[in-house]
Amino acid sequence: MKERYSTSRLNTYLHCPKAYWWCYRENLVPKERGRPLYLGSLVHLLLEVYNKEELTTEFIQNLPQWVQEEFPEVDQAEALSLATEAADYVLGYLRAYEDDPFKVISPEVHLELERDEYILYTRVDNICQAQDGRFYRGEYKTTAKMDSAYLSGLKSGLQAGIAYIIMKEVVPERITGTVYSLIVKTKIPQYHRMLVSAEKGLIQRTEECIQGVHESIQEGKFYPSMQCHYYNRACEYLPLCKNDTKETREAFYTKREEFLPPGQMKRKEEKGSKE
Repeated sequence: MKERYSTSRLNTYLHCPKAYWWCYRENLVPKERGRPLYLGSLVHLLLEVYNKEELTTEFIQNLPQWVQEEFPEVDQAEALSLATEAADYVLGYLRAYEDDPFKVISPEVHLELERDEYILYTRVDNICQAQDGRFYRGEYKTTAKMDSAYLSGLKSGLQAGIAYIIMKEVVPERITGTVYSLIVKTKIPQYHRMLVSAEKGLIQRTEECIQGVHESIQEGKFYPSMQCHYYNRACEYLPLCKNDTKETREAFYTKREEFLPPGQMKRKEEKGSKE
């Protein structure tokens, strides 16, 4: 079976090859997710539904129930809090860009590119078109703060590089760059729009990175990098790094036959039962 590479998979290996092993070879998934991950997922869901012209008052009112069904580990009070906060961010964003010059032509696009040795895949929040007729990759980002380092990372990061590689091959439109819509989760939410042209040389650098990771994985290099803390928080696999025992695995992780985010796993099971 061919190895599958996404931005998160490649970033995991680049951060710590041992974490990649636990996450994508043993399929050990942390039982608890951080609140920002739940919130980011909800914001993306609401914007996706909006772009499909399906965002209604009823949908927003039912969002707490959806959270509990999708993420059963979240209690009722937290589900209500997450749903309310996500809705406030999205409605504020929609008010800020009521007259949006970028028209979404394809919301929530899942893309794959199969190669001889591996498969590349990514998710694009949308493909949009500017008033001058040019096409762009649209990306929504939620962030706790916005500084020059964060913005620079969006211009030339691995996620953008992979998207451009795949879209160049499988999307009929010529993609000029990326429109980033940033929701900054400050006390008073801030909204920022950033238009970035596809950086020259990004595809080549990304290809070299992918090839380097692929070769290391094929050679069986799954060593601990010792970068157990990053972005001011501990790696999700730090408990295993410290003490890989049966008790640690049962306490902190769940094992799935196939690695999928909780929501995708639930939808997959439901689809299987209907078929």
